[in-house]
Amino acid sequence: MAKWFEFLKKSYPFNDDLKQNTKLIFVTSLILFLLFFLFQPFDPQALNIHEKYSLIGGLIVVIFLGLSINLLLVPALLSGTRLFKSWTVLLEIFWNLWIIFTIATGYFIYFQLIGYFSFSFYILIKVLIISAIPTIIFIPYNRNRLLKMHLQSALELNRHLQEKANPLRKIIHLQSDYEKDDLSVDVNELLYIKSANNYIEVFWQDRKGIHSRLVRCTLKYAEEAARDYPFIFRCHRAFIVNIYQIRRLEGNSQGYMVYVGEDQRLLSVSRMYIPRFKELFYKI
Repeated sequence: MAKWFEFLKKSYPFNDDLKQNTKLIFVTSLILFLLFFLFQPFDPQALNIHEKYSLIGGLIVVIFLGLSINLLLVPALLSGTRLFKSWTVLLEIFWNLWIIFTIATGYFIYFQLIGYFSFSFYILIKVLIISAIPTIIFIPYNRNRLLKMHLQSALELNRHLQEKANPLRKIIHLQSDYEKDDLSVDVNELLYIKSANNYIEVFWQDRKGIHSRLVRCTLKYAEEAARDYPFIFRCHRAFIVNIYQIRRLEGNSQGYMVYVGEDQRLLSVSRMYIPRFKELFYKI
């Protein structure tokens, strides 16, 4: 039981991928169509052929529209918010239950409109049980699939780390809003840059150890200042990392965790930056 509760609290990547969700809508609609046709919770034998096919066709339309609204429209409207940043397995389950509820509501409205028979509470329970089957299958499967994919990818990136040569020594200049706070750093020694409200905090390592310095400017400005050095990469809304200073990576269901510098400071690579991160990683 304790392991089950631990599993529910694990991070889970909210799926706002339009292409993947479109495939999921078609697959789920097909599975539910087959389940409804097999278990027939609405007793379609009492209907004639025309009514039966009209009923099944209407169910597919309700399922398709319900999934499209929840899996395409809602993520598109809310993807820029913080709502999906700390998503867990438990929240994913509640989200899928909400989708099932909205589809069941669509069933109720549909049956009221066609007037074939009363949509009873007993039928609603059977619909929810049948509709929950894809959820029970897809949630653990999708999390394990992402975990396996990112773990394997992280292993490949780790192997690539051992093959990369150091770049030539060059200087990056970060100009502060206050002239006295300007900072110039050897890009080979740069570890990472962290957003700190109206400042950025720059971390670098030389023979004397690890140093840090606050510079009054934005992370966007620092990103522009480093544009000539592709190995200086924006990996998160709050971090810029020197790819050459990454010592190892770990994969989880959310993406990557990277360890930077000799003391291996932990940074995240956000999902939105992973494709570009991998592209740069293998090019450099």
